[in-house]
Amino acid sequence: MTYIMTLRSDVRMCAAILFLLLFSVFVAGQEPVKPPASPRIITATKQVTLFSGLEIQLLQAIQKKDRAALQALLSDDFVISMPDADLVAGEDWLEDVAGKDYSLKSFAVRGFFVSDLGSAAMVIFERSQDATYKGKADAGQFFVVDLWKKNGDSWKLAHRAVSKTSSLPAAAKPPRKPTGKQ
Repeated sequence: MTYIMTLRSDVRMCAAILFLLLFSVFVAGQEPVKPPASPRIITATKQVTLFSGLEIQLLQAIQKKDRAALQALLSDDFVISMPDADLVAGEDWLEDVAGKDYSLKSFAVRGFFVSDLGSAAMVIFERSQDATYKGKADAGQFFVVDLWKKNGDSWKLAHRAVSKTSSLPAAAKPPRKPTGKQ
């Protein structure tokens, strides 16, 4: 009798575990839902402050066409990846953004998240910009994921993955330091 009760208990536990596994697979397959905006104030971390500053320096160097400042922020093996496009080597990207055909008129960045990986950091943020490339509008909003690598006492941008989320010109505001309140 005790053996049968133990067997029933084991069967129930296995059924419960199987149910939880199937339920978790079902829930994990759902599309993510954008959460509602939170009214609470989020304070910027040291990493958010550091990397948002570096991202703004990079964008300001593009505006000024300051090739030396750009090269100081990029690793030797820097690449950019975009949906439905080949990887763009850092040298080719530098030629484009520092050349006469590209003009970054204004930009705004927001929603920074930094994941500290020790000698590297993953930085995620949203950028809006008003720009032109070869006379055509390149305005819109972008979702950016950057991988920065520690190089001695400084950080170098090693890989950027960027995707345009909207082609509508965004009301770009002047760059500012993040307060965590945006």
